[in-house]
Amino acid sequence: KAVLDYLVKVNRPYSANDISSQLHGLVSPAQAKKLLNDLADEKKLERKINGKQQIFYAIQTSIEVPSVEEAEQEEETIRGLEQQLSQAKDENKVLAGRLQGLTNALTDDQMRERIAKLSAEVKENDGRLTQLRSGEVISPEEKNNIETEHAAMTKHWKARKRMFKNIIDTIGEGYPGKISDLFEELGIETDEDVGADVAIIGDK
Repeated sequence: KAVLDYLVKVNRPYSANDISSQLHGLVSPAQAKKLLNDLADEKKLERKINGKQQIFYAIQTSIEVPSVEEAEQEEETIRGLEQQLSQAKDENKVLAGRLQGLTNALTDDQMRERIAKLSAEVKENDGRLTQLRSGEVISPEEKNNIETEHAAMTKHWKARKRMFKNIIDTIGEGYPGKISDLFEELGIETDEDVGADVAIIGDK
């Protein structure tokens, strides 16, 4: 019965060896040959002989042909599945992009180290600028170098802060709790937590 059911299901011609292979050894080639010939003798299968090779296939009148309504329903189902597949692919691209962004970003420890370093450099530069503004005499070249370095460090700090905010915003979209609770759980300290003067970069 397994042999007959399989041929009716696939509706393709097969030899005895093919059937044995397709059924994953459920029947040997010799057993398949005998079963197929018996089914053909009983007019349950069609048999075609080509030289020494015998080919068997289901009798076409035994194949159930779906109605027009069933065919239309199947087509509608296929269209729905194709639409779901397309949506899933689009969502996968978005998630892959977010993952790539998070993968390329600094780790928490690296970010904390970088922020601390930049904060120290900015504080040092602020001190030097205060001296300059108080009237202490230095060369114009040194003054220009200090202001340039201060502007660069402030720019890096602001860029890193913005990057950190973007990462946290992305994580926050799917995080069920408060971001502050997540910070506490992961041991993340913000600029404000470490006493950094964010007014320096004109950001909060």
